[in-house]
Amino acid sequence: MMMYRRLMNLFLIFCISTICITNAYSQKFDETKIKTLFNQFNKVSPTPFNYKVLKDFLKNIKIEELKKGKKIEKECLFENFKCECIDKLKIEFDKKSNTFILSVHEEKYEKDVDWCPEHSFIGSFKINNNKVYEVNFRLVAG
Repeated sequence: MMMYRRLMNLFLIFCISTICITNAYSQKFDETKIKTLFNQFNKVSPTPFNYKVLKDFLKNIKIEELKKGKKIEKECLFENFKCECIDKLKIEFDKKSNTFILSVHEEKYEKDVDWCPEHSFIGSFKINNNKVYEVNFRLVAG
């Protein structure tokens, strides 16, 4: 009977540990983190994209994959109508500063010109204990 209890305790400890480790490694950008980022970015400087664009870009990205060196880039359209101006979002993790870097390349549609003026923005932030902090967003060219 005593041996059975010890085995059950070991089994429970193993299961709980596995669940905790799995959750840590499969952590994604959830609704709360994305809303916080979007709101904080816009407090610092207006973003050229809306919340939905950021949400669609970040929603399936695993945080641990970025921390392991994966970079994710996606072409998208910031305007809410079809045009030739292609925008890009890219996210990566800088191990040296323990910071996530969001690069934004915007080709803004201008009705009166024959080309799309370009702007580049850089956003940075940290995540610790499931909280987003040290958020910055700025225009770097354009």
